[in-house]
Amino acid sequence: MSARGSRWLAALAAMPLLVGSGVALAGDVEAGKAKADACLDCHENDYFAGVDAEEIEALIRAGRAGEFEHKADEIRELAEEDIADVAAWFAHEGAK
Repeated sequence: MSARGSRWLAALAAMPLLVGSGVALAGDVEAGKAKADACLDCHENDYFAGVDAEEIEALIRAGRAGEFEHKADEIRELAEEDIADVAAWFAHEGAK
């Protein structure tokens, strides 16, 4: 088997581990809509227009970590498991 084939086989074999590990592959847009209510006090639903979900997720994480000043405490209260959903919703809404 070629090196390329071996890498592909290893990636396929790792998929169940990744899925079962709790690592979110992508956020749920519909779930994010309900979870983004507190964010909408300051950010319109198209506030992140042109920004993809991964970038929004990184911004949320940076804000939670105190890497920049965020005037609302809600960013720190957002549950870790909800971040990908909120990011997916803002990316979806900004793409409209």
